Amino acid sequence: MLKLKHHTLFSLLAISAAALFIGCQEDLDIADFADEYGEYQSELRIEAILDVVDPMSSIVRVDRSILVTDTAIFNGRDDDGDWYAPYDDVGEDGMRADNEFLDPDEGEGNGRPDPGEPHVDEIDEILPLIHDSTLTVVLNDLTANRSYEFTWATHADSFTVEWDIVEGGGIVVTEEVEYIEMVTYGAYKPVAFDDTIALDHEYQFVLTDGDRTITGPVQPLPPPVFESEDSLMVGDTLHVIADSLQWFTWTIVPEATVFWVLVEQIHGPDSVETITSHPSAPLEQRPDGTRVGRDFLSIYFPGLYRWTISVPSRAYGAYVYSQLPLRDEQVSNFRDQDGNVVLGIAGSAADASQYVRILPP
Repeated sequence: MLKLKHHTLFSLLAISAAALFIGCQEDLDIADFADEYGEYQSELRIEAILDVVDPMSSIVRVDRSILVTDTAIFNGRDDDGDWYAPYDDVGEDGMRADNEFLDPDEGEGNGRPDPGEPHVDEIDEILPLIHDSTLTVVLNDLTANRSYEFTWATHADSFTVEWDIVEGGGIVVTEEVEYIEMVTYGAYKPVAFDDTIALDHEYQFVLTDGDRTITGPVQPLPPPVFESEDSLMVGDTLHVIADSLQWFTWTIVPEATVFWVLVEQIHGPDSVETITSHPSAPLEQRPDGTRVGRDFLSIYFPGLYRWTISVPSRAYGAYVYSQLPLRDEQVSNFRDQDGNVVLGIAGSAADASQYVRILPP
């Protein structure tokens, strides 16, 4: 099974476009419907995120939409040479048969890569083929009348892909192991930022594609503020007893209605394990309008952890968490010079982290 781990909101951007194209079932041959899309025109899908805390980590991804019948991209081959028979020779259903429950399917155990198998038409083969690196991208500070240039970077960022694989040749299951692969992707990155992001300023991403100008507004929100009342702070680390039933809280501004929670356990300087990564919403709102997020510490084992909370701008939060179509004007805020909706989102994200040491009872 393929599982995608996302550690921040940004990593959602890394996989969202490709997931639209590779998440179909194989019960029907999609090529049977090719005639219905003969007039299909590829279009841009843009995700431009301003990093409030570290502006140089801002990123603009531009991809072109494709059809799942595009055999130039979905060619059924292992183009980057990472298919490995002992793990990946599982046939077109992507599952290894065992002698008790499943019979081998077409292509399983034949010693060569076939469509449907791991590392065939995988995400790191698809992403470079859908990127568009030909646009001019700038971020305008409309309040201060300043502009920041972005430039294309082939390896702009990365995310991890986790595979559950089986050791042992042929169709005999001997041991299931976990394999984590790093995938890089291209995007536009800032050339330079000589100032901090002003929360009271209005920003706008501007992308030029030939004669077409596409704009997306951004109203940044601040990062969360962690609270540590009735808890012991040692240096930069909050100490909490596992069974004390204390609550670990953070506050966000009233305009922020959602956030992302990442919890990592720190085993050593070079050993960090993701415990949970999930969206969440404030649990309460105080009389002054401040919203409060919480996490219950007693469910974690003793050890050193790091909580990272990411607060998206309002438009970005709606885009990530809503189930509305991408063309819905309440979700996609990019427009071209004629007012037409362009797929994607312009938004901001602000992260804050807190180390927490959970002590034995």
